[in-house]
Amino acid sequence: MRKVELVKMKELNDVNEIYKNARKLMKNTNNPLQWGDFHPPVSLIKKFIKNNELYKLVNENNEILGVFAFIIGEDETYKVIEGSWKDDSTYGTLHSVASSLKEKDVFKDICDFAKSKINHLRIDTHEDNKIMQKQILKNGYTYQGIIYIASGDSRLAYEWVKEGC
Repeated sequence: MRKVELVKMKELNDVNEIYKNARKLMKNTNNPLQWGDFHPPVSLIKKFIKNNELYKLVNENNEILGVFAFIIGEDETYKVIEGSWKDDSTYGTLHSVASSLKEKDVFKDICDFAKSKINHLRIDTHEDNKIMQKQILKNGYTYQGIIYIASGDSRLAYEWVKEGC
C-alpha cells in the first residue's frame, strides 16, 4: 500500500538523487531547459522541508517512489496568466514533482493526495515537458494558459477544480 509522508531533512540525499535522475530523464526526453543541471536547488529543497511542504510517496517497503512540493495558498507565479483561471478560491499548488521511476502511476497518487486535501489545484510545466503535460491532463487538469516564473521563462498552466464546488 502506497502512502504520502512529509520528507525529513535526513532524507535529503535520497531526495536529491531522485531530482538528479529526473533532470537526466528530462534531458533525455528533449526537455533540457526546464530544470537544467541544478533545479530544484538544495536550498529550495531544504526550505520546502523546513516549511513542511515537501512530501514523498512511498511503497510498502518504504522506498521513495516520488517527491513533490505541495503548498496551499496563493502562489505569486500564478497571479498573472495569459488566459484565465476557472476559479479564484484558495488553491493548492504542486511543484518540483519527480518520480524515482521504480513504479507506475506515481503522479496519479500524488494528485489523489492533493485532491484529498483541497478542492482546487494548480500546476505548471515547461512546453517541452511532454511527459508531464500528458500526466497532468490524464489526471483531470485543464490547460488554462501561460504563466511566467521568476526568471521570466514561460510555463504552461493547468487547473483542477472539484466538480460541484
